[in-house]
Order: sequence, then structure tokens, then C-alpha cells
Amino acid sequence: MHFEIRRANTLWAEDLRSEADPTIAEADRTYPSAAEVSAAALAFAHLVGPSSGTLF
Repeated sequence: MHFEIRRANTLWAEDLRSEADPTIAEADRTYPSAAEVSAAALAFAHLVGPSSGTLF
């Protein structure tokens, strides 16, 4: 799994993608800068990282 950070109009958003690259989930919120969306994606990855082996 990996996050893809994308431009959403004038804001930034994130998508969670699988290794095969289809979208698993799209964020339901946007961020004013690429740095903020990157920080949010990193924080989420740290939260679910320990359990990701049991999820997929």
C-alpha cells in the first residue's frame, strides 16, 4: 500500500492505493498545502503500520 498525494482544485488530498495501483480509499478532507497532506499521510501510516500485516 502507498499514498498518492494529488492536487484537488486549489487544495491537496490523498488516496490510499494498493500495490497493483487501484484506489483503496480516497480522503474525505483536503489540506491547504502539500506539506500538510504529506504529514497527515505519514501520521496515518504510523498509526496503522503495526497492524497492516493483519489487514492485507
